[in-house]
Amino acid sequence: MTLEFPISDGEADYVARRKQLRKQRRLRIFQRIWQLVFITGLTGGMLWVAMLPEWQLRSSNQIDIEGNKLLSKDTIKKSLPIQYPQSIFQIQPQAIASQLEASIPVSKVSVSRTIFPSKLTIQVQERLPVANSTRNGQQGFLDAEGIWMPAKVYPSNITKPNLVVLEPTNRPLSQWSTLYRQVSQSQVKISQVDARDESNLILTTELGFVYFGTYKPSLFSTQLETLDRLRALPEKLKLSSFNYIDLSQPTNPVLEMNIPPKDKSSETKS
Repeated sequence: MTLEFPISDGEADYVARRKQLRKQRRLRIFQRIWQLVFITGLTGGMLWVAMLPEWQLRSSNQIDIEGNKLLSKDTIKKSLPIQYPQSIFQIQPQAIASQLEASIPVSKVSVSRTIFPSKLTIQVQERLPVANSTRNGQQGFLDAEGIWMPAKVYPSNITKPNLVVLEPTNRPLSQWSTLYRQVSQSQVKISQVDARDESNLILTTELGFVYFGTYKPSLFSTQLETLDRLRALPEKLKLSSFNYIDLSQPTNPVLEMNIPPKDKSSETKS
């Protein structure tokens, strides 16, 4: 004799929910497996595409250099942290720009990638030498911002600046950008800036040596104007007749005269 127990509506709903949950669980597992397969295939495909010759930098011929005037393109390309062949997608423009700014005399570098055809375009803003300067026995140049650069990083045939700067040995040359701007605008030709003594800036000019005392930008402008008014000096005095001009007080310029020694023979005769 078989006994049958009727299933209540609540039990039927419970069974149906269990089936629905199992179905949803299988669907989620299937979706995750599909996502994993898709991502793996996509990644593999991208890697395969990246390794194709069409997407690689195979030589420096695929690199364009713009903005250079003093530095040769070969010099810049040799400083690039790139090993050939290398996928264009592996290139890090900011890392290349930082490397160039640290290794060659440039103040700004911009690097852009072109995917097809694969190439790099590098725009540089060079540091232009404005003065000759020697540090630790090594010849070099200063730019308008006061950045010192060894001469060896430039081509050997570079036209050297006419201005020479004698810098302090134990500290950077302060306020150089302002000083250089004023010197370059001077009406009197200046060939050397001696800033070794902080208490006395000495310039070698077409009028001879000029002492300015402690450099102060506002006072220095007045001193240069006074120096310009003294340009008629060589017409009245021989340059050899005085040692230097003292403009530490521009309203009261002083000429340190070169007094020749007395002639002993004439003293004897007298």
